[in-house]
Amino acid sequence: MGRAVLVLVIFSVTSHLVLGLPFLKQDNRVAARHPDIDRNARQLIQDRGYPVEEHYVTTKDGYILTLHRIPHGRSVQRNTLAGSKPVAFLQHGLLMDSTNWILNSANDSLGYILADEGFDVWLGNIRGNDYSQRHKAMDKNHPNFWDFSWQDMAEMDLPAMIDHVLKITGQKQVFYVGHSQGTLIGFTGFSSNQTLAKSIKTFFALAPVYTVAHCSDIVKGAAYALLPVEHGLQNHVSEEFDPGRFVRMLSDLGFCGGLNSEEFCYKAGEALFGFDSSNLNMSRVPVIVAHWGSGTSFKNMVHFGQMVVSGNCQKYDYGFWNNYWHKYGQFTPPKYKVEKLTTPTVLYSGSHDKLASPLDVHNLKQRIQHVTVHAEEIQGWNHADFLFGMDAPQRLYSDIITRMKVRECCDKVCHGSCSTPSCQSRCNPANSQPVAL
Repeated sequence: MGRAVLVLVIFSVTSHLVLGLPFLKQDNRVAARHPDIDRNARQLIQDRGYPVEEHYVTTKDGYILTLHRIPHGRSVQRNTLAGSKPVAFLQHGLLMDSTNWILNSANDSLGYILADEGFDVWLGNIRGNDYSQRHKAMDKNHPNFWDFSWQDMAEMDLPAMIDHVLKITGQKQVFYVGHSQGTLIGFTGFSSNQTLAKSIKTFFALAPVYTVAHCSDIVKGAAYALLPVEHGLQNHVSEEFDPGRFVRMLSDLGFCGGLNSEEFCYKAGEALFGFDSSNLNMSRVPVIVAHWGSGTSFKNMVHFGQMVVSGNCQKYDYGFWNNYWHKYGQFTPPKYKVEKLTTPTVLYSGSHDKLASPLDVHNLKQRIQHVTVHAEEIQGWNHADFLFGMDAPQRLYSDIITRMKVRECCDKVCHGSCSTPSCQSRCNPANSQPVAL
């Protein structure tokens, strides 16, 4: 199978899995290029008037990851209260990066809102994306650099990032907010690594992905189309998958970004990234699309395809004999056991989500009832609304912040328990917040 066909098939999976690129229509009407298109995470944060730090974390297998920190909000007086701040760690999804949480205005982006509410905000970047393409022993052009999937992110990246945050802040636990793949590595990482799980105060899962057995037919079709190619993929699996180059090329050609082409940009995100014109600030679409496509590996894309086909959340499938002799000591890849999850979890799903389907989320909820604090299906929402929906601050972010503050109150006032009547009264979100953050 030729490399061109291979790229085409996997790009088809990706475009429907994360972004969705239908037929393209060039728009030659010139418009001002929005400066946010060319800003990196640090520049975006600084432009909004927030402090920013960059931290570098080395994983056990040598990958160097970049974390972005917003240590406090814009109001110095509000954010210099006595006592250490609670930490909120935000983890992006597939083919995305830390800019997920900071692309919109200060009043519409979860990263800024949390900082203004008194939280110490950390934005993760997993291996392979634009901010985490370094290794202590390899150049990114070395094929072994790209020999990873989300399994390695859960087992290596997540513990390294959380451990660094705890060391820097002096906190014992963090609030974890994940979107899409960010929830997948949370479910698998927290259920299989109890030391890591104990570091998480509450797990907020946005568009939760654990299995994708009931994703949309178009995603299934692309995944099944990949099966005949997979055997021919062995020479290419350890390579970079960077559709962002394609998006940037289109931008340079005038399809999106610098030109008055909101319609194209919207359609480019409609299929599975979940754009909804009724809930999206269309003027921000060129910015969002320009920041999509942060790199990953071919192997990671194949792993997602394996999940679609198998219907399971399992480790990477190297093939019958390789699984047995070289990897797992069994012919099939081991399945993750989310039932072992001990972290208090809040699930937020969308009724129209094409990837994190309502049925898959329902099945997940049944398996983790023992730790599910709250589960809510937000009507009308698709995969991108959790990040970019105009009503996200009201329908989602306010609830996340309230739950975080109540948990902080319980920890400080009631020593971790909200069961007593007096504590319920003091930590009731309807009352004024009794514990300063």
